[in-house]
Amino acid sequence: MGVFFLLKKQLLFYKRDQLSVALFLIAFTGLLWLIHGGERPEHIPVDLNASVSQKERASLDSLKLDKAKPRRYKFNPNFLSPYNAYLWGISDSALTALESFRAQDKWLRSAADFQRVTGVSDSLLAEMKSYFRFPAWTQQSRTNTFRDRPEKVKELNAASQEELEAVYGIGPVLAGRILRFKQRYGPYSDSLQLRLIYGLKPEVRAELLKHFTIATKDTISKIDFNTAAASDLATLPGINFELAKELVIFRRLRDGISAPEDLLMLEGITADWLAGIAVYLQFE
Repeated sequence: MGVFFLLKKQLLFYKRDQLSVALFLIAFTGLLWLIHGGERPEHIPVDLNASVSQKERASLDSLKLDKAKPRRYKFNPNFLSPYNAYLWGISDSALTALESFRAQDKWLRSAADFQRVTGVSDSLLAEMKSYFRFPAWTQQSRTNTFRDRPEKVKELNAASQEELEAVYGIGPVLAGRILRFKQRYGPYSDSLQLRLIYGLKPEVRAELLKHFTIATKDTISKIDFNTAAASDLATLPGINFELAKELVIFRRLRDGISAPEDLLMLEGITADWLAGIAVYLQFE
């Protein structure tokens, strides 16, 4: 029993000795930290761009600029859009001149035609020429005889849904619209009426008229634009009642319209639509 007591006492002594040593080390470490003022390693800024040479930086900047520029694609100048005209720096007057030219069912066949109609400079034309893509049929000789031209095999007013769908670019939806237009507004008497059919693009119209002709020449009773009420205008194809009211307000503000081209000043009115609706209107 005495031996056990002595061992227990010795162990307690060792534990007190270990605690003293630990406290001494902690105090000594704290003293060293105070002597050196708690200094931290100096932060040295690193220039991440230092390894990039001026030449490499210039190359990267150039790539960024190239990505920021709108990409240009080949296009048919007969269908120059306002957005494309903006990209190329073509003036509004030049674009209007082109739209008026196309409204007469005329086609550009070369870069020279484009310059003649729009009046763009030689330098701009030289830059644009490589982006022009004219349809193959516009490159055929203008002196072709009638026998060389595609035969118009049928009267459009007698065409069936299936026959219309056989034309390249016309599916069930467009064929249905062409037929419903005839049912609602009467037989076609002018190819310009096709411009009022929603979704029928100019190139598809041209393809349609290669296979069909309009032999019916019924006289269309035209409405006097300057005296017509909005309700009268709203009965015409391509004009809903909201647009009819805008047209009447525009007419009143200008104290009458003497030429259909004046309507091009209205937002949303295009030369293509105007050529089609002019079949139903007279301006006196």
